[in-house]
Amino acid sequence: MEKTNREKLFGRCRIITLWSNWEPEIHSDDAQIARQGRAMLYPFSFNINKENNTARFSSTSSLPYYDTTLADCTCFDFQERKLPCKHIYRLAVELGMVEIVKRGYDAEALNDLKKSFDIDAEPEQIKRQNSGMDKKCTPATIDYDAKTATFTGSGKNPYMTTIESCTCRDYFIRKLPCKHIYRLRYELSKKTAFNIR
Repeated sequence: MEKTNREKLFGRCRIITLWSNWEPEIHSDDAQIARQGRAMLYPFSFNINKENNTARFSSTSSLPYYDTTLADCTCFDFQERKLPCKHIYRLAVELGMVEIVKRGYDAEALNDLKKSFDIDAEPEQIKRQNSGMDKKCTPATIDYDAKTATFTGSGKNPYMTTIESCTCRDYFIRKLPCKHIYRLRYELSKKTAFNIR
């Protein structure tokens, strides 16, 4: 039976109740996953108003506080990106709308996956193939001769990707093709197909 959005994990967000302000897939982006982690670890203080689903978060910047709803926030990050910031995620957690799970991998499931006859056909890998086709996963550069690419990540340094390895966290932990590898393979196959014609 197909899982509902409330049972699925998007990034680190397990949707508990309907959060209509955002499409669930937004939470699976690498940059959003990083914000989900900071939502639970950042040492801010806050006051939650459960009657109108708002909060006021303290700040260490020149502003004394940030006013936050489930749809927007006065912090610089939200004003710049118009995507959920750490304050919005923490508000959603405090209101019981989402659970932000600890990041990690099930070692036993990962070992079983590595024994698969066709790894690329496994559901976990198909998710990565689909994520790799997202516009946000467009390579910053591609070297068609060397079969390598760079991708912008959530940190300062880009991810260096070959058709068999990547410097992103997903590949580092799992040692299986990540979304960047799948996207590079796709871009190389397009180039090959174009040259054949």
